[in-house]
Amino acid sequence: MGASIGLLLPALIIGGLWIGLREPQQVEQAQQAELQAKLDVLASSLPELLWNLDQVAAREVVAAIMKSPEVVRVRVSDASQGVPFIEMRYPERQKGRLFQGEREIYRGSAKIGHIQIDLDDHLASAALARQRWLYGLTVGGQLLISLLLILMLLNSRLLRPLRELSGFANDLAEGRFSAALGRQRGDEIGRLGGHLEHMRDALQQQFESQRDLINRLRGMAETVPGVVFQLRMKSGGQFSFAYVSEAVRDYLQISPAELAEQADAWFERLHAEDRALVRDSLMASARHLTPWQQEFRTHHADGSERWLYGNAIAQLEDGPESGGVLWHGFLTDISRQRRDALELERYRHHLEELVQARTAELAEATQAAQAASLAKSAFLANMSHEIRTPMNAIIGLTYLVRRDTLEPEQQERLKKVADAAEHLLSVINNVLDFSKIEAGKLQLARAEFSVGQVLDGIKSMLAQRAAEKRLRIDLDLDPRLAARPLLGDSQRIAEVLLNFAGNAVKFTEQGFVRLSARVEQEQGRRVQLRFEVQDSGIGISEEAQARLFQDFEQADSSTTRRYGGTGLGLAICRRLAHLMHGEVGVESEPGAGSLFWFTLRVEQPAPDDGRAPLPLSRNQIAQDLQQQFAGTRVLLAEDNAVNQEVAVALLSSAGLKVDVAEDGQQAVDMVEQSDYALVLMDVQMPVMDGLDATRAIRASSRGRELPILAMTANAFAEERQRCLDAGMNDHVAKPVVAEQLFATLRLWLSRRPARA
Repeated sequence: MGASIGLLLPALIIGGLWIGLREPQQVEQAQQAELQAKLDVLASSLPELLWNLDQVAAREVVAAIMKSPEVVRVRVSDASQGVPFIEMRYPERQKGRLFQGEREIYRGSAKIGHIQIDLDDHLASAALARQRWLYGLTVGGQLLISLLLILMLLNSRLLRPLRELSGFANDLAEGRFSAALGRQRGDEIGRLGGHLEHMRDALQQQFESQRDLINRLRGMAETVPGVVFQLRMKSGGQFSFAYVSEAVRDYLQISPAELAEQADAWFERLHAEDRALVRDSLMASARHLTPWQQEFRTHHADGSERWLYGNAIAQLEDGPESGGVLWHGFLTDISRQRRDALELERYRHHLEELVQARTAELAEATQAAQAASLAKSAFLANMSHEIRTPMNAIIGLTYLVRRDTLEPEQQERLKKVADAAEHLLSVINNVLDFSKIEAGKLQLARAEFSVGQVLDGIKSMLAQRAAEKRLRIDLDLDPRLAARPLLGDSQRIAEVLLNFAGNAVKFTEQGFVRLSARVEQEQGRRVQLRFEVQDSGIGISEEAQARLFQDFEQADSSTTRRYGGTGLGLAICRRLAHLMHGEVGVESEPGAGSLFWFTLRVEQPAPDDGRAPLPLSRNQIAQDLQQQFAGTRVLLAEDNAVNQEVAVALLSSAGLKVDVAEDGQQAVDMVEQSDYALVLMDVQMPVMDGLDATRAIRASSRGRELPILAMTANAFAEERQRCLDAGMNDHVAKPVVAEQLFATLRLWLSRRPARA
């Protein structure tokens, strides 16, 4: 008995010390591991949701983490805004010590957010306390039982039951859950055997539950759209798939069994040009343990090709093959998206084909066009550049010919060409600003005009088309508006009228087109105007009238086939009328002509309105510029020969000396070699574009204070901001209007720093 106690007591003391010292450390390590696991889950699940600002889906992911009772707070921040994107907290869960963890969210190599998680350890501490209590009770009971058994039982009765228990436990350890104890005993060993049998039943149930869970997870992996996989790279650089779903048969025409030992069959299915790229990207992900994201092509025996996108999270593997990396990820088919991207690229280079294709698509599915607003913006920017480049030559050369022509008749014709070209430019700008109208960001001008001048201009622009069809254009103007000055946006008013009147001429084969304007209401300085355009054309059915002013709508398909058109003009008219506090409408019957009308609100100037004096004419601006800066040397960076000719002629007419650089690098070299008062810089040029050239000039001692003006056919605000961010001082949009160019030159030549 004394020997037994001498053996048991040291064991009890050592076990107690072990639990008292070791278990808190293990609990804390378990808490840290749990915290890191939750951070891993959020870091792998949130990048795309945070990038797309999908707060609903992100909140569901965070809510799943918050289901753990030890989680007190989860906070996800947006790196771009510095504010919480999602934050959930249960302060009532904080009853003990907090474990805090943080993790950055990356999309590719860019940091897009930050994660914070707080865990409370009171549950783990309570479990540890229970374990210590149970340990004390269990050990105490074992001590008493052992002492009694030593006194009451013979050695022979102890060894045999213990061997049976040992064999039973060994069966359980090896997974033989059908094993059973041969004899039931009523003593402590028998009860211990009963506990082991209960443990066997519990382990069997848990094993079956885990097997069911694995089967469910496998079923989910087989039903998700794409290939779910685990890719392993050993320390020697060999690749193999630890798991791959059955969808790989459809994607790569390979069975999962072929990929279990090695991934060579997968690499062989990759396009020859993409194999090295995929392998290098995987190696880079393994080196830095960063997410793997890659687009690549696969080819099949029948010659077909498919684009796939791979996305996976990399982690180090523990165990016998330490030093290896395991990726958890999926493959999705992006062939359709790639085809769409290639189609958009083809549209960018073939403008006419793009317009026809887009018009057909918009006529068939307007919702699809609205969903592709990003592609529409890229297309509009390209269309702006492609149209403005020849418009620059038309307007500039027309101005030069008018300057050199003395015959009144030719002057009048050239004036009409210039007016029509400038109005066409205005219409192009309005169409390209359609997105701004939708967003409510379009700013209306507030300048003095007269209704009579607007109607005369519309009649002049339509005169030739009407004469070709032998149509009569009549004007019906309220006498109170004949020469009355008003304040408003005359270009927007003319755009609506020209759209109405242009349609009237298009759809009228004989008879007349009448333009009318009258005062509907006056209240103080505010004047409500009503414009009408009436024709004797084909008329419109009542059913079609309900669709006329909707985006991308026309009367019917037969009209589209016969007369063409995008169906966008009347929608712009409706939006412009709303911006001018008015309405639009139509009155028509088939075969009885149509009457389109719109109302708007303008103001009449007060006697002491303090309006700015009338701007100088282009000749006056040119003369003023020539008197002040004749002989001043400027540099023109332009690669287009026609645009060079126009710009050099305009600048020379103002008395300036012009040197020409045909690309950005040549412009940088010429600034280093000569003194210039100003640089006119095109943006899109070979060798070096205008933005990089500007940065290079600003980095030199000669160009640090040199005025640099951008000349580009892209008139969007984003392009202007890019030019200013690169170091340019101002922006002149193509097609270049002489008055604007001369006024801008006069402004910056007056500000140029004095040369030593």
